[in-house]
Amino acid sequence: MLRFAHPDYLWALLAIPLLALGFFLLHRWRRVLLRRFVSEPLISQLAPDASTAKRTVKQALLLLSFACLIIAAANPQVGTRLEEVKREGIDLFIALDVSLSMKAEDIRPSRLEKAKRDVSDLLRKLEGDRVGLIVFAGEAFVQFPLTADYSAADLFINAVDVEAVPIPGTMIGSAIEVALKSFRKDLPTQKAIVVVSDGENTEGDITGAVDRARKEGVRVFAIGMGTPDGNPIPLYGATGERTDYKHDRAGNIVLTKLDESALQQIALTTGGSYRRATNAGNEIDEIHKELAALQKTEMGSLQVTGFEDQFHYPLTLAIILLLIELLLSERRGKLLTRFMRVLPAARVLPLLLIFCIAPVSSQTVRSHVASGNDAYGKAKYADAEAEYKKALERDTTSRAAQFNLGNAYYKQQRSDEAQRMYSHRIAASKAPADKEMAYYNLGNTFFKSQKLEESIEAYKRSLRIDPSDEDARYNYLLAMDRLKKQQDQKKPDKENKQDKNEQNKQDQQKNQNQQQNQDKQDQKNQQQQQPQQQQAKPDQTNQTQQKNQMPKQQADRILEALRNNEKEIQKQLRKRAASKIIIEKDW
Repeated sequence: MLRFAHPDYLWALLAIPLLALGFFLLHRWRRVLLRRFVSEPLISQLAPDASTAKRTVKQALLLLSFACLIIAAANPQVGTRLEEVKREGIDLFIALDVSLSMKAEDIRPSRLEKAKRDVSDLLRKLEGDRVGLIVFAGEAFVQFPLTADYSAADLFINAVDVEAVPIPGTMIGSAIEVALKSFRKDLPTQKAIVVVSDGENTEGDITGAVDRARKEGVRVFAIGMGTPDGNPIPLYGATGERTDYKHDRAGNIVLTKLDESALQQIALTTGGSYRRATNAGNEIDEIHKELAALQKTEMGSLQVTGFEDQFHYPLTLAIILLLIELLLSERRGKLLTRFMRVLPAARVLPLLLIFCIAPVSSQTVRSHVASGNDAYGKAKYADAEAEYKKALERDTTSRAAQFNLGNAYYKQQRSDEAQRMYSHRIAASKAPADKEMAYYNLGNTFFKSQKLEESIEAYKRSLRIDPSDEDARYNYLLAMDRLKKQQDQKKPDKENKQDKNEQNKQDQQKNQNQQQNQDKQDQKNQQQQQPQQQQAKPDQTNQTQQKNQMPKQQADRILEALRNNEKEIQKQLRKRAASKIIIEKDW
């Protein structure tokens, strides 16, 4: 496999045709000046040994040597070996707070931008570790799983914004829980979490997540973003200008403050450490030193290596061509004269060589995308993924490469990676058509992963941008129908429980009625067998009737209590079904 270490240098080959044109015009200009000085018949007599062909060859040699020098500067490399590279590291998840309070500007340019810069700096310092990113606000999501591809990770981090999580609020505990669930179990590596937040936990309980991290031996390091004095949260318009500040439900301006106590408690409980971020601080360097001190685990991965520099070949050829050009005179020779008679077209040979060399360049982004599309059409999705990644290495903003890479992930059943790629495209895209397509593809990915509620929300956003998209509308209705069926399947379980309770009540009432009928039948038999005794002892008869009536009264009380209990249960269920989660602090 051939590649160039510096492919941008190959653009200089475009200067070769211009130089050739310059030599041609110079030759024409010299002939015009010569004809002004002497007449045409005298030129051959004054300079009988002058050779125009040799001059052209010398110029062609100069151009060829210049082209070889350009190729040597681009440094062609050849290598196809696959060898296992041993590396040691830890598994690290970075939990990044993207709540609205992170837009506060008590740290310049803002808390979130400073956090993103610090995380990018941390990635550049890591060596051999697997790193993943979790973004959280009112809910936590895995932005990308554990990976050793730091350049791709940095690409996702740069695209993170407060809109990455649609649910407002701050749930640090949820972020830690998601990280603990997302750690890979293939190797018994040392695991760590770096929480980057302002510490304002508005929802959820952190204690349970922190205790679980401590029990699993996961250290949590915390970086506090903000100042204890606090700052208002700016709101920006569509043009990027500040329009207002965030207000609470009472109409007061929200003042968001750094809550160091929560972050310090998290770090202290799990054996980690806490650092407060400053405008010119080195808190990331200190965190990195502590992470580097953790016990490393040996990991192995296959990487393409063995690329060897081959610049000396074109460089040697360039030197040889220059030496030939220096040794070649412009005097006419017999051998060249005969050659020119046999091959008149040799005059254009240098130009042909130049135009053959000019197209020599490394593959462009478009060619990688085209190769990936060809492999995708042949259902070779792994090969297509490799080509799309190569295109993104050359241009990280390539729209086609990002979309198609997400599609390749989707075809390989790698839903999480496809979701991240589509989410990144949504964050990076400014064109409504691109966002609509990305939301549609994201909805398909969620639907395939049986995340019906997320897919419905993605289809909704796609239809908001383009209401005429019939495919999105059809998939939206299909997801709604599938979700309704799932909910209907859960209802019979509750109904069966209610029917069972009702049946128990009916059976109990039936037993009571049978007992009452049996008592009445026994009383009737006694009346038929001993009429004289009943007449002689009326008080004793009344007492017997009262004793027989007591079970019925007790059964009525039990039945009434059961009915009241059932009403209370139904009332609570109705309240729960009709209740909505109200977030008091949506920042």
